[in-house]
Amino acid sequence: MLLEPSVRPALIVGLTLAAAQQFAGINTIIYYAPTIIEQTGLTASNSIFYSVAIGVINFLMTIVAIRLIDRVGRRKLLLFSLAGMTVTLALLGLSFVAGWSALVALTFMVLYIACFAVGMGPVFWVLIGEIFPPAARAQGSGASTAVNWASNFIVSLVFLTIVSEIGEGETFWVLGVICALALLFCLRFVPETKDRTFTDVDAALQRRFGQLRG
Repeated sequence: MLLEPSVRPALIVGLTLAAAQQFAGINTIIYYAPTIIEQTGLTASNSIFYSVAIGVINFLMTIVAIRLIDRVGRRKLLLFSLAGMTVTLALLGLSFVAGWSALVALTFMVLYIACFAVGMGPVFWVLIGEIFPPAARAQGSGASTAVNWASNFIVSLVFLTIVSEIGEGETFWVLGVICALALLFCLRFVPETKDRTFTDVDAALQRRFGQLRG
């Protein structure tokens, strides 16, 4: 059912956003926050404290997203989020490469988390419930979720290895490039779903992908 031509655009959007959400680095930063923060020069006890603070920021900004998602719209939050993640990852990488202070690096890390939590984090889960046709919604959401957690597993498995090979700053730049590519994808292929029926959403998807085929 998911491979039918009429459903394929929704499947591409769902699976791409599922992978992008994880390959943008969010859970690697959360999982390895103490390790990353220690690399800035802070002590182990301080790094654990700040990693808890990062979790609190993630939680609070998710609440903000819940309040905004039906006012601002899914697409605008998603684009704002990815743009902010791209910029903050670029600056976070620069802070490591240039040897800026631990406070500066931590600030960019917190801003990255805030940008993720206000858009890319929650909006993905809302979108996969709105872009698939009713008959394929369970399958589409299930496939997207499976790709999301598989991507999480892969990124978490290789993150520290990549850091040891190319360095912390360069790794964050790679994640920033992924965010930039995800932003371009969303600009081109992800329609607004706020206050729209499935018929309207599907028509927008078909039009965006139809232009590509044309």
